[in-house]
Amino acid sequence: MESRCIIPENGKAGGLAVLDRVVVASLRVICVTCFAVLFLLLSGNVFVRYVPVAAFFWFDEVVEWAFAWMVFFGAAALWARDEHFRLSWVGDKLEGTLRGHLLSILVEILSLLFIAVFFYQSFRLTSMARDWTPVFNIPRACLYICMPVSGAIMVGYSLRNLWREVRKIRTLQEGDEIR
Repeated sequence: MESRCIIPENGKAGGLAVLDRVVVASLRVICVTCFAVLFLLLSGNVFVRYVPVAAFFWFDEVVEWAFAWMVFFGAAALWARDEHFRLSWVGDKLEGTLRGHLLSILVEILSLLFIAVFFYQSFRLTSMARDWTPVFNIPRACLYICMPVSGAIMVGYSLRNLWREVRKIRTLQEGDEIR
């Protein structure tokens, strides 16, 4: 799959484009790694059920971690590339018009508010986590950290999307479509 950078590669945004690529590449590596770990563990667990050669006493804990990190960092990676699920049939009908851009701004503001609340609440949850995992004896906050980090990434990309839509309205001229 092609990794397209939404931030332009000109002199003004060159550093942001590099940061964008690094962030998205890192998120993808984390997600693929977590998926591979889940696949191997689940396959191994099925095998061990029929051929009892070892006990995976730590199985549940690792699956919980890998799944949580894959889901939240995967959502952030999709959000960064505007590939997250969305209903766009109204926006598609209004594309290139002032109303279409105003609708996009409204959707971005609502998304930003939701993600900001998610970030805040997940940050609170992570900072209040005081217990330890039962098998590996690691602070549970290490598991929860994927939520505020992915939330912060999504807030940043939501701000980028909002800024992009405002710029489109500012450059919109009567009768012209935005390129």
